[in-house]
Amino acid sequence: MNNDEFEQAKTIPYYDEFMKTCLEFDNLTMDDYVNFMAKILPIILTREEKEPIVLFEEVIEALRGQWTASAELPFHGPWHHAILPAVLITALRNNGYTFNEKDIREAFLRGAKIPAGACGFCGVCGAGTGLGIAISIVERSNPFRDSERTHAFEAATKANERIGKLGGPRCCRLSSYMSLGLAKPLLQELNLPLPEAKLIGRCKIHSLNAQCHGQKCPYYPRR
Repeated sequence: MNNDEFEQAKTIPYYDEFMKTCLEFDNLTMDDYVNFMAKILPIILTREEKEPIVLFEEVIEALRGQWTASAELPFHGPWHHAILPAVLITALRNNGYTFNEKDIREAFLRGAKIPAGACGFCGVCGAGTGLGIAISIVERSNPFRDSERTHAFEAATKANERIGKLGGPRCCRLSSYMSLGLAKPLLQELNLPLPEAKLIGRCKIHSLNAQCHGQKCPYYPRR
């Protein structure tokens, strides 16, 4: 959408109306999103990268070739909600920890339940909440557990708080990088260390985001 359309959409406080308007501006439908989601998990399951940030980036790049509803894969999308936790569990598997395809699939399906636009309409970022999903799978949590449930809450809360403090309009790349960065020390505490790539100034696709936060974002390239 162009800047005028963005400003128009910004005034809509109702979920269905907002989603319908934004999709129409981009000449897309919700079916385009639903059909695309089915193409993502098979790609994640085949990846062999061990560093989760690199793995995340490679998955997104691979998905550019799978997107057919418009000329380019949208910069933002609810697929980030599912990709984030699935990537973390995949990275754990790829580093030799005892996680399997069922765990990765579970992470993906839980993340996919978080609605598009959750950051503005539900008070939680899908990618940030994805960190809580990943920790819940690592700890085998469910609603009847005690400390495991608390740890999942704490992880999601920390990620959402950090993302919220950065402010600005939504940026799925920023939220994903923030959540992946926070995952490292949390997994280290659980005796599941992962290799770590540099995050500061890392974003190479910021020009694709018309509402990029620029220098306010820790992942925007530093000159």
